[in-house]
Amino acid sequence: MTVGCRVRICRGITATLAVALVLSLSPVIGPVAAEQTSLAARETQRLISLARPQLKDPAGWAEDILWSLRISGIPHTPENVCALIATVDQESNFKANPPVEGLGRRTLAALNARLQGSDFKSLVLRSLFAADPSIKKNLVRRLRSARTERDIDIAYRKLVSEVLTIETIIELDSKYGLGAAQYLESQNEITTIGSMQVSVVSALEHERRYLARPLYLEDFYRVRDFLYTRRGGLLAGTRQLLGYQSGYTQKLHRFADYNAGRYSSRNAAFQWVVSELDGAALVLDGDLLAYRGQVASTAKSKTELAVIRIDNQLDLGLGQRRIRKDLTREKAFDFTSTTTYERIYGSYQARYGRVPPFARVPQIDLESVKLDRPLTTEWFARRVEARYRRCMKRIGT
Repeated sequence: MTVGCRVRICRGITATLAVALVLSLSPVIGPVAAEQTSLAARETQRLISLARPQLKDPAGWAEDILWSLRISGIPHTPENVCALIATVDQESNFKANPPVEGLGRRTLAALNARLQGSDFKSLVLRSLFAADPSIKKNLVRRLRSARTERDIDIAYRKLVSEVLTIETIIELDSKYGLGAAQYLESQNEITTIGSMQVSVVSALEHERRYLARPLYLEDFYRVRDFLYTRRGGLLAGTRQLLGYQSGYTQKLHRFADYNAGRYSSRNAAFQWVVSELDGAALVLDGDLLAYRGQVASTAKSKTELAVIRIDNQLDLGLGQRRIRKDLTREKAFDFTSTTTYERIYGSYQARYGRVPPFARVPQIDLESVKLDRPLTTEWFARRVEARYRRCMKRIGT
């Protein structure tokens, strides 16, 4: 009976909970941009040593930062180098796989809370542990001794291997078309890892585009392993922080985007403008649509509803279909070229006689098993900006 449970329902569903950390990206070489006013390795090493005086191997970190910029096709300018130094220092104090105080304890607490729940995943997990208590015992032992994100990651990989084989995943995929590996990935509770705490979603999306195919379980593991290395974390972080056109005039908003998602600062400003025109209080979180996980919902968000009201009140001639279509561009640079964006901003300028803000720091409360106190995106962005300014001052710019 125990074997039957583990091969069928228990294996296929409990493994969805059997993940607590994720991240990934494999080394991919892209075009190399012509360098502008470049910082040399020696100067980069000096800046790192000043930021973190007791750091071992600052020369190695400097070499890998410059390598990440070069591979990503991003110039070695003082601004770019200092932005990376500031972010790495804030996120990990220059540690490729940083220890997190109390991580194992908090993860165990989250697991115990899950076991007390009444949702489907909780019920299945309790069934699995009841069917084979050694599985829970092994997991608890691994989590209790965990000091880093990778420790937690490996603990859950072992749990997955105990309850779900690669063959079973392939069988589920072929029989139900569920994308079992991707489903397991979507259940991860911790979404950033490595020296730059890179977004899992950002890293995996880059890998998916590069391979031009769905990712399999071995892809997730390979990518995670690369991100736990110094070069892997820096390369993924460089692309996430600097590898896109933003339109911002302040690094502060790029740092906020790094925490909240690309274009969140621009979108938070759009929400502020909409709120000023409509009079409705909106949460300035940078999400213009409603989301279920990473997928936009068909339900209308408060921001979308406010834009519809403005359209009706001011007779902007947009219509709900165009508004929805334009808002789906919120994660792209060209959202500012949509008719909805242009008419909303034009209406603000006509009413108030001044140019509306292009970017605002999103107002988001951060939640993670890694945090032991309440923090916000604004707290993060301003801490990184302060480090960035110190770095630039040391260069004399």
